[in-house]
Amino acid sequence: MADDHGTSMERARQGRMTSEQIRRRMFDAALATTGTRGMTLGFPGLQMDDVIAAAGVSKSSVYRLWKSRDAFVGELLNEAAATFADQLSDDRALRTAIEIVASRPDLHGTAEGRRRLILELIRVVLEQNYYSTIDSAAWQSFLATSAALLADDCSESLRRVAETLRRGSDRFVEAMASFHEAMGRLLGFKLRDDFAGGFTLYAVLGSAIVEGLAVRHLSNPAVTDNFYLGPPTLTDEPTEWAPSAIGFLAIYDAFLVADPDFDPRTIDAYLRELATATGAGSVPPAGP
Repeated sequence: MADDHGTSMERARQGRMTSEQIRRRMFDAALATTGTRGMTLGFPGLQMDDVIAAAGVSKSSVYRLWKSRDAFVGELLNEAAATFADQLSDDRALRTAIEIVASRPDLHGTAEGRRRLILELIRVVLEQNYYSTIDSAAWQSFLATSAALLADDCSESLRRVAETLRRGSDRFVEAMASFHEAMGRLLGFKLRDDFAGGFTLYAVLGSAIVEGLAVRHLSNPAVTDNFYLGPPTLTDEPTEWAPSAIGFLAIYDAFLVADPDFDPRTIDAYLRELATATGAGSVPPAGP
């Protein structure tokens, strides 16, 4: 009898849920089932009864919102695309950059010293970006869904997914462009005067190198995951570079130059500003 009472109470609580609450619970439960496997178009292994049980909602309320599994999956694809697109950006890059620049105040005072710091940033951050990409369920989902959309059957649900992925990609590129622009401002480098593409195109080209190598990793990891000797950075000795970093170095050399009007005394204050904005903690003074 007590169990019957508990079941009745639970049903009463479910009955008071709004449509949006039920929708949110169902999306969260369904996305949780994908886990690290990422998203595949159509979610072929998705079992509605399992999702409904995990969401803790009644079957009748679910089928009032969606008449069929296909109708639910159509909306879920768009929700998943938005979720995974937002996960593509990795904020570790700025934290890493702050740590590297703050650790070598002795290199702040000259253009050559700051170039060495830029090279080290490229070497470390682009390696991080590459391995974050190939290990990311979000990126794998983005890739799989983008590829599937090449065979778009003009369905409305797929058009919504494509638009969501595009917006997510735009946000990712915008974040990367802001990062590279911040690094240029921090260390006194600017785009060449005859380059009109801005940092957005610079970021697009850089991310294309990382993602292209990540795709090649699927068929030939022996090449993409190897390391090669490259130019020295913080010491005078050649050091190991990942292919993604070497590729990005070519973009940097083509499009960025030292700003002759740069005042290195601004580095310390801007480091602190970036650290505060990212919650990276305190930054030691750069010194005279």
